[in-house]
This record gives sequence, C-alpha cells and structure tokens, in this order.
Amino acid sequence: MPKIVDHAARRAEIVHGLWLVIYTRGIDSVTFRSVAEAAGISIGRVQHYFSSREELVLEGCRQLVAGAELDDEAEGPSEDAEPVAALRDFLHAFIPEGEAMRMGASVWFTYIAKAVGDANIAEVVVDNDHKTAEAARRRVGAVSDAVGSSEAAPSSGLTPSSGSSDSRGDDASAPEVSSGRSARDAEVAARVVALAKGLAQDVMLEARSPDSAYRILDDEVSRIVADAATGS
Repeated sequence: MPKIVDHAARRAEIVHGLWLVIYTRGIDSVTFRSVAEAAGISIGRVQHYFSSREELVLEGCRQLVAGAELDDEAEGPSEDAEPVAALRDFLHAFIPEGEAMRMGASVWFTYIAKAVGDANIAEVVVDNDHKTAEAARRRVGAVSDAVGSSEAAPSSGLTPSSGSSDSRGDDASAPEVSSGRSARDAEVAARVVALAKGLAQDVMLEARSPDSAYRILDDEVSRIVADAATGS
C-alpha cells in the first residue's frame, strides 16, 4: 500500500523550523541547512518544498498571518458574545505572555522590519494590518451597538443612556448617522490597535509586565464604553 504523505504537514514542519531559526538566531541566519537542523529533517526535504530561501521566508510570513486569522475566526465575537469582553479579549491577544507568544511576536516584529525592504513581505504585512483594523472596528461597533441599545443587559457592564434617542433616527437621517458612527468606530479602533501594538513592544522589551499592559488596555476599553454612552 503506498505511503500517504501529508504535504501540508511537512510544509508546516519546515516553517516551524524557520520560525525557530528567526527567533533564536535572526532572519539573516536562515538557510536551508539551518532550517533543516531546527526542524530535525533533511536539507533535501526543505529543498523539495521550497525552491529558494526567499520563497521559504515569505511562506513563513504567510503562515504566521494565516494562524492569527484562524485564531480570530475561532475566538471572534459570536451573536451571543458579550461585546465588551470580546473587545477586551481581542486587545489582550496582542500582548505576548508566555514563551510561545513571545516567539510568535518576535518573529512577527522581524517580518515587519523585513517588510521595509521587501515588497512581497510588505504586501502580506499591510494586508494583515487592514484585516486587523477591520476586526477591531467590528468589535468597537458591537460595543457601540450594545451601549446604544435599550435592551443591553444590566450584567453586561454597559451603561446606555436612558435619555438618548435611537441611533438609527428617522429613515432620512439613518444613512448619515450610520456613516458617521462607522467612521468614528474606525478611528477608535485604529487608536486602540496602535496602543495594543505599542504595549506589545514594551512587553517584548520587558519595559513593562503583561499585567500592566492588560490594565492599560482595560482602562481604554472602559473609556470606549463611556464615550459610546455619551455619544462622544
């Protein structure tokens, strides 16, 4: 019976070896030999799946992004998710706590630096930034919706204003109101993502602890809730 080969698993094995080399020795140390040694496989296997060092490095970037997207899909807000908690969890995920997360963050920061002079990697990084911004905007928007809804549960931690009018308004003004709030949600999302990225860097450099970063992000989420309640 012919042996069934899981090619996706073999490519993933090679990419994990690549990440280990980048994390422990730097991206300039990436060679077929160093990756093969890190993955515990032959150089021939690496060469079978990747024709060049550049192709391998780029695939590592793509798989790093794909893994993050899968995590977002698995942990993203569902219809039953509490919106404030969903936003908080999303922001907490930026903070590298534990060796595995530190490795992932370190490799990602390396790719960001590499993107400055590599158009292919830059394309992957910029596309991921756009998707991250949209994911953040959706979560901020969900908080705005919940705060503005008179049906928000008292246990949710939201404080909708009882005297505020329905954000949808009349039929004529609804598109304008919706567009304005969407733009505001996008601006808030961009601000809080930038904050989370900066805090992640601080934690990587051990300039602050993960718990300190979490507290700052939690304060920012509370501010978003308060601003949504007042319409500011």
